[in-house]
Amino acid sequence: MRWQRLGEAARTLARGRSARLTAAGVAVLVVLALTWVVAVASISTVSTAGGPTGSAGLPTAPAVAAESSAGSPGSSAGSSDTAAGPSAESKRIAPPGPGDPGLPVDVSGAARDRSVVRNARLELSVGDVVAVSGRLRSVAAGVGGFVASEQSVDRSASFTLRIPAPRLDEVMNQLTAAGKVTARSEQADDVTDQVADLDGRLASQRAGVARIRALLDKATSVGDVVLIESELTQREADLESLQKRLAAVSSQVAMSTLTVALTPTPAPEAQPAGDGFLAGLAAGWRAFVTASGALLTALGAVLPFALLLALLGGLGLLGRRLLQRSRRSGHQPAATPDTP
Repeated sequence: MRWQRLGEAARTLARGRSARLTAAGVAVLVVLALTWVVAVASISTVSTAGGPTGSAGLPTAPAVAAESSAGSPGSSAGSSDTAAGPSAESKRIAPPGPGDPGLPVDVSGAARDRSVVRNARLELSVGDVVAVSGRLRSVAAGVGGFVASEQSVDRSASFTLRIPAPRLDEVMNQLTAAGKVTARSEQADDVTDQVADLDGRLASQRAGVARIRALLDKATSVGDVVLIESELTQREADLESLQKRLAAVSSQVAMSTLTVALTPTPAPEAQPAGDGFLAGLAAGWRAFVTASGALLTALGAVLPFALLLALLGGLGLLGRRLLQRSRRSGHQPAATPDTP
């Protein structure tokens, strides 16, 4: 009986201890949950009162930079900016990304900002090459363009025109009406990135030249002056080369190249004759004239040789007769005198 009572007492103590441990664990979890809620609420309050927040409820980098500049000693400008309101950096709006919905995009403005080089070629078949060439020069001069090169071969002509890019289509339409278009092609190259790269390199090169000139003004020894002047000359040469490249690309963008080839219109082919007696008579007469012409041509070609052969044959025949006559005179018997 004693051992049973001791076992029951031990089990009762174990149940009480497990219940106390469970209650203590639940209490700890409740305390941790309340602490997390209070921490999140305090962070949200600070971010709302102090400046713009990020996606997770934390202050953004511009707000942190403004706070740190305001709190640091000796930064009166930062303190005034913080007191007046959010800094200029925090007011800046980031450009919309490609996936941002609902934001307006100015497609026409973006297209206008592109730098595009346009080239075209036009081949025309015209009745009067000289007249169309004069009209071509007039059209180019009328839109502010000019003839860069001109070449004439036989009855054909080729021109290379420089036309303002916005007037290229207008000029091509005017020239198309001057004849029959046998070939037409256009080409466009986007050089926006190239222009932007040249602009950036030019700005950097100008800044470098300015720094070298400032160093030259402060140079005191002859060696320093010579060294700095050499470096300045090299940088100025690089700057001039970049300027020429940018000018060439800008000229290609502003003035399009149009190549025009003019060829005379071919003569119309002879129409075939109709049917009937007159048509057959005309065809027979043409065949007779053609055959007669061929026969006379052959006779004219053979006649000199025939005359030569006839002359040689006559000379041969004459020589043969003379030979026969001489033989006959040699074989005749001599005459005998009569006896009384």
